[in-house]
Amino acid sequence: MSDKINLPSSSFDELVKIIKGYSHASKGASLDSLAKLTGLNKFAISGNNKFLSDISVIQGGNSKSSTDLGTKLARAIEHSQTGDARSCWSQAVSSNEAVSSLVTAVRIKGGMSAEDLASHVLYVSGQGNNGKNRTGSRTVVDVLLAAGLLENKEGILKVATPSDGASEKPIEASESLAPKEAEPREPAQPIAVAEVEKSVPPTVNLSGLANTPQIAINIQLHLPETDNAEVYEKLFKALKDNLLSDNS
Repeated sequence: MSDKINLPSSSFDELVKIIKGYSHASKGASLDSLAKLTGLNKFAISGNNKFLSDISVIQGGNSKSSTDLGTKLARAIEHSQTGDARSCWSQAVSSNEAVSSLVTAVRIKGGMSAEDLASHVLYVSGQGNNGKNRTGSRTVVDVLLAAGLLENKEGILKVATPSDGASEKPIEASESLAPKEAEPREPAQPIAVAEVEKSVPPTVNLSGLANTPQIAINIQLHLPETDNAEVYEKLFKALKDNLLSDNS
């Protein structure tokens, strides 16, 4: 594929009229019939055919017709469907390496003014520096803007940034899918004393009640495994002092 760009010969607005004209014309329509549809000179139309063929908007030999992409683009423009039109322009630009590489040039430069980019387009096209080609090179810049591949930031064209959702940092599989290892626990320590659980309801006035509620005391003993008799002696002494005495 050639790295030269066949520049359009018309402004961006006229280029859009030609694209619409091809979408409404019969297959293989003559330049005269296209001129009637668009209201443009047939020579102005033919001067854009190479560029439109390069970006896959029209196809054919001497008699050219709109491609499916060209028809979709024209329909989106006619119905003011900006998002669909932008997508079609982007596909058109991506179909031609020489045109799409202009975005890379802007990225490498870190941004360019519209005039500087148009001059760069004219230079890489290999065509003469005249009024018609300068118009065509500016039209190429407008196509890149219409495709949403470039954006104008305070007079400087920069490569368009993705949307907020697309720009978010993706979650790594190791962060989202890998199970987390359980934290190690300290080994259980043997219980050296009894654990006593007492359930006592709050103090209430029980006079006059037919049925006096009962107070339940649940005692749970967890005895350690040991051959040391002194441990058990201390255990039962604690039970006697705290549960069986009058002060309990």
